Amino acid sequence: MERAGILRWLLIGVAVYLFVTYGMPALGWGGDSGPKTQGIAAANLEAKAPEKRGDEKMCQLEGQRFRAEVSTHGASLRHAWMTDDKYRSDAEDPSSPPIDLVTTSLESVMPLRTSLRRPGDEADQVAYDDVDYTLVSQDGKSCVFRYEDDQVVVDKTIASTDRPFELKLDLTVKNKADSTKKHRLTVDQTDYRTLEAIESNLGRQSEFMTRSEIESTSETERFDPSDFDPGDFEDGAGFTSEQWRRVDGTARWAAVSNSFFTKALFPVQAPVSPAGEALIEHVWADGKHVGNIYHARLNYGLQELAPGASSTYQVLAYVGPKERQALAAVGGDGADYDAVNLLDLGVFSFIGKLLIQYLYLLYGFTKTWGWAICLLTITVKLLLFPLSIAQIRSSLGMRKLKPAIDELNKKYKDDPAQKAVAMQELMKKNNVTNPMLGCLPLLLQMPVWFALYTSLQTAVELYHTPFGPFIPDLSAPGKFFIIPAVLGASSFLQQHLMPMQGDPMQQKMMKFFMPAMFTVFMLFLPAGLGIYFLTNTWLGIGQQLAVEKFYKSREADDDSGSGPDSEKEEGDSKKKKSGSKAKAAVGNA
Repeated sequence: MERAGILRWLLIGVAVYLFVTYGMPALGWGGDSGPKTQGIAAANLEAKAPEKRGDEKMCQLEGQRFRAEVSTHGASLRHAWMTDDKYRSDAEDPSSPPIDLVTTSLESVMPLRTSLRRPGDEADQVAYDDVDYTLVSQDGKSCVFRYEDDQVVVDKTIASTDRPFELKLDLTVKNKADSTKKHRLTVDQTDYRTLEAIESNLGRQSEFMTRSEIESTSETERFDPSDFDPGDFEDGAGFTSEQWRRVDGTARWAAVSNSFFTKALFPVQAPVSPAGEALIEHVWADGKHVGNIYHARLNYGLQELAPGASSTYQVLAYVGPKERQALAAVGGDGADYDAVNLLDLGVFSFIGKLLIQYLYLLYGFTKTWGWAICLLTITVKLLLFPLSIAQIRSSLGMRKLKPAIDELNKKYKDDPAQKAVAMQELMKKNNVTNPMLGCLPLLLQMPVWFALYTSLQTAVELYHTPFGPFIPDLSAPGKFFIIPAVLGASSFLQQHLMPMQGDPMQQKMMKFFMPAMFTVFMLFLPAGLGIYFLTNTWLGIGQQLAVEKFYKSREADDDSGSGPDSEKEEGDSKKKKSGSKAKAAVGNA
């Protein structure tokens, strides 16, 4: 496939994407065919709480690189602030407040909420979903809570560990009743995002695009809002009786995550192994769907306690950025929670993980993520250079045969079949690779490019990280549109140096279309990706010039060795060679 053909299909793909993304909604097409609201039973969402609540008190926690606040109402998180300077709400304002990863405001959907009831069951050990705990003690590193009535004693402790962004939750349930009682523990992580916040822009996924994620001993599932469309609830397929999606196998972790941050749960110890469940709940206001609440939980199932018996549960929680080293440290030495799998690197994740590890290695040398990206791009380009040579050679060969190809197009303009045969014969006689094979190296490089693109777009290491005077944040577009402008100019130069085959109008269109497309895309993409694209483009230009110079010098050496032609004879015949060779090649074809 010639480059013109690839770019033609790329242009068609962009047009289709723009129509589906913007045109169809503008025309009112593509709306939900089912009911507008999800068919979730009210009992499965409404939390039961005492009519009269006690005064709310807060307990403060200091952890490694974070601060947290826990409420006596439910003994769940009210705030989780990141304390690193880079994790402030405004990358360019050091006085801006730290990022708070708690985005919900209702008690029933707070992170680290624990519930011991089943919806609608009045005979459970605990009468309410949300209860008032007594703050028994606090020391800045741990908060100890207790709830007690005539049926049960619940002790719940939330404490920071000596590892970054990590909390430990211990919960004990003791049966005070005279008869056997039942309880069902669930531990939740939640997040709320408006539809406006998760909207993507021309190739750039919003950093707030959130998913509910479960990894079990059987599989890893990542759920987005489309998995909980209103129509999905009609037949109940794939849902539990409480209309959550459960992943088969024992849960290894449950989390709600966006591009850069995650709130995850890891089971440590319990009488039984938990299942992982997810739910994404639509939020409505003034008759409109305005946002989503993302849920992920560990469900320990129904347990019975004899009078005086108790059950103890231990869970680790990670509430912080998706830093590879911090995730790898969850649980400490000897622990294996697969927390690094919270990094979603797409279809080619095995390549992406290697690239991220290498990026860390380069950062260790450069101490700058921007230069580490440049070195990463150079390394990838060098590794793929053998594949690029075949592609460049094919392009050079086709350009040399252009006069002959033009003659064939004229000669067989009404006979496509004969023209194809003549083209094959022409390429064979001149030892030129078939354009289809010339595109094979390009296709083989695609997995690496996609993996690199995904890795850089979701690398929290680039978040709020400056690089030079015009890039205050590698995870956001740079200042003054400098990167898009330079990339557009570089792409134009590359197209000029590497003209594709095709009719003049098509060549002209692609010569200007590709640079324009790159310029528009880079208006929205992170600057870290811009550095990759710029470095890759400049390396491509240098590579093209070097390879062309090498083959031209080799051809000159071959020509000089064939006979003692004088420079004057060579100059006089230069203008005639192209036409005569073309006619001879066409005649032979």
